[in-house]
Amino acid sequence: MEGNIKWRCQMKGKQLTTGMWKSVVLTVILAAATVCAQAGTRVIVTGEDSDAKSVERSSEIFKRVISQLQESMARGGYDVIDEDMLAVKLGFDVRTRRPKTELIETLMVANQTEDATVQSRLAVVFAIFPRIKELSFSKKMEVRIRGDVYDLKTLRPMATFEYEPRKAYLIPKSYDQCDSFCIEEIVGKNSRTVARELGDVLVKKLNIVVKSLGGDASAASGGSGSASLAVTYNLTLIRFKAPTAIKLKKYLESRKQVSSIKSLAVRESERVYAFESGADIGQIEEYLYEGLMAVGVDIDQIRIEMSQEEILVENLAM
Repeated sequence: MEGNIKWRCQMKGKQLTTGMWKSVVLTVILAAATVCAQAGTRVIVTGEDSDAKSVERSSEIFKRVISQLQESMARGGYDVIDEDMLAVKLGFDVRTRRPKTELIETLMVANQTEDATVQSRLAVVFAIFPRIKELSFSKKMEVRIRGDVYDLKTLRPMATFEYEPRKAYLIPKSYDQCDSFCIEEIVGKNSRTVARELGDVLVKKLNIVVKSLGGDASAASGGSGSASLAVTYNLTLIRFKAPTAIKLKKYLESRKQVSSIKSLAVRESERVYAFESGADIGQIEEYLYEGLMAVGVDIDQIRIEMSQEEILVENLAM
């Protein structure tokens, strides 16, 4: 009897151990899937200081905040692009107190180049607002960081964020005890803490944005996972007969990474579509050639031009 009880206890222990291992493995798989879903999503974090009440981008406070936000994005699995490095590579002059329109235009111009290392899909634009209140016995400092997340491909605002800690920070009232440099150090130190807290929340918001844009983990040709955000292109078919164009459209719609194809215009010699896909340009090119061959078109008589926004397919045989 004693041997049976011991054997049952050992078996129960093995079952618990197996269950615990399954739980651990499942947790690891879910965590890896989350990171893979974000890997490859390029995000640029930049500050806006057009408001006179906000902290200038040349300030040490700004530098501490942006470094914390960038670190949070990187820890969340995003590919973070540094605006200063981008400016150096493209020869941009990034000045303080620039209007927000100029900031967005700079990022748009970077995306229009043929240098993939400076291009980004999402932009996190933030501003820092410190406030110091005079009290009878001390000074009270509060820090607020607010901003927006933009989709640079569609130029749409995707999310907003704002963070202000409930606890204020005290600063010695006397200038002898704490001069302007001392105040900046205190503001910078606490702003960094605020940015760290905000960054973790911001990663969750970015995950929602990526999901809303069609982001998903997909196997690349090398077998590694990469995020595939759906991108909308202007697809123009030139000198294709209507039956051929319709068959090609149906073929492309059947591809796994093609989200949708919508007709925008039909003219005598061309058809224009809104082509939405999470595939990269190389994969889309393969889809096009495969589709053309499938509908009986001689690909040696085809001209294809592709860019970040336009896809042009011309039938030279007609």
